[in-house]
Amino acid sequence: MQVHDLKISCRIPHPHAESPVLLLPAQSFQPALGRCRVCPKPRLLKILQAAGAQGETFTLKEVIHYLGQYIMLRELYDKQQQHMVYCGGDVLWELMELETFSVKDPSPVYDMLKRNVTASVVTGRFLIV
Repeated sequence: MQVHDLKISCRIPHPHAESPVLLLPAQSFQPALGRCRVCPKPRLLKILQAAGAQGETFTLKEVIHYLGQYIMLRELYDKQQQHMVYCGGDVLWELMELETFSVKDPSPVYDMLKRNVTASVVTGRFLIV
């Protein structure tokens, strides 16, 4: 498994739902989920933009893609065991609150996303955050 192949699902706070979270599975990223957008908080947004992201809202699939790109660009993964990510000493550490994690256990990434994105609802031309 390569770092950019990371696939996850996570619970995201949803401002317009009775339930406190919205569960977004990422195994298949059906087209409907590709239209669900999230707003990264400023520190995560800065990391995504450092990896080439543009704008302020993204699909969850895009967030994961740019997070993987950031890890690869900064070479935060172990060259021998590519599933291991070492983010101690990097801005990513501030978000992950861990010095190392394995993409084989994506729960730390879920936890980071729960803390650092909010769901957005797109209706017609208007974005409701």
